[in-house]
Amino acid sequence: MTLKSRPLLLSAVLASPLLFAFDLRGDAPSFDPEAGTRVDKELSLTGAMYIDDLMFIVDGEEMPAEMLGDVLDSAFEFEMTEGVTDEFVKSGGGRPLVLLRTYNEFSMDMSFGGESQEMDEEMDLLDSTIKFTWNAEEETYDITYEEGSGDDEDLDGLDVDMDFTFLLPTDDVKEGSSWEVTGVEAGRLFIPGGTTGGSGDFPEEASELGEVAEELLGPQLEDALEDFVVDCTYKGDEDGAMLIAIEFEGELNLDFSELMMAALEMEGIGDLEFDADITLTMDIEMEGEGVLTWDNEAGHAQAFEMAIDIVITVDGEADIEVGGESHSAEATLEFSGELEYEMSVD
Repeated sequence: MTLKSRPLLLSAVLASPLLFAFDLRGDAPSFDPEAGTRVDKELSLTGAMYIDDLMFIVDGEEMPAEMLGDVLDSAFEFEMTEGVTDEFVKSGGGRPLVLLRTYNEFSMDMSFGGESQEMDEEMDLLDSTIKFTWNAEEETYDITYEEGSGDDEDLDGLDVDMDFTFLLPTDDVKEGSSWEVTGVEAGRLFIPGGTTGGSGDFPEEASELGEVAEELLGPQLEDALEDFVVDCTYKGDEDGAMLIAIEFEGELNLDFSELMMAALEMEGIGDLEFDADITLTMDIEMEGEGVLTWDNEAGHAQAFEMAIDIVITVDGEADIEVGGESHSAEATLEFSGELEYEMSVD
């Protein structure tokens, strides 16, 4: 479950009385925390998804609705919480140059149809401190263990940015100013801090399939995000902080057909020889809004919240010949729900 893959405020008019309320570092907000600053961040993601429609046909016969039981009336709910401590060792040019991140907490609870399940597997990076060092020559971060140890693969999906600096404007702004964030940069909105490795130990086959999924779906996701736009607007100040409102509406289309064929070839169907043709697509429609609260005096984020309405449609078809018999299946699944992000900084 990895995906690997976070600009605002104020151009000040020197005569404005707002300037007397803030110790502004310039005409635009910037990431510039004092060296040695330590902050605790808690990020939570909660969601609820509901099945709106389900059609399943096997060998030309549609499955009766009553065979589905209460599944259409049940909600899938989940809550994930992650707590980290960031130490800004050195910053410059609007980015961390050296940052130490300690992973303090990770929990996930899920429920379906009223039955809850607490995930007791631990994040691989829990209690570890990770060092992000800006490599100017490569224009990327070198990511290493400062404290703790583990597989380097667990670091591959991490993102240094849990302050959503990619939402900040690149030019001076005034209240009401708007700008856009697009493409892969906009996609960082959904995975603050990136992906933090797996939970627990996975079989070798699962790890191999995960690598195939990354290889097949990664380029698709980048292509799908090309036209994705997040609209940002400077909404003024509140209680000494600056507010950036965001909103977006978009659609992503992904094709899982090759991945499904790869999974079938890896797992097989017992010891039987088979021939299969599988297509599986997913369409994701999203509409969301949120607010980044920026502490311009401290030079880092103060809070973040975002709510998303989402509709996912999955269409699949399969023709399989196995053991001298031919079978076909087709299915459509549509479900919708809400996701809520919230991050606090102390």
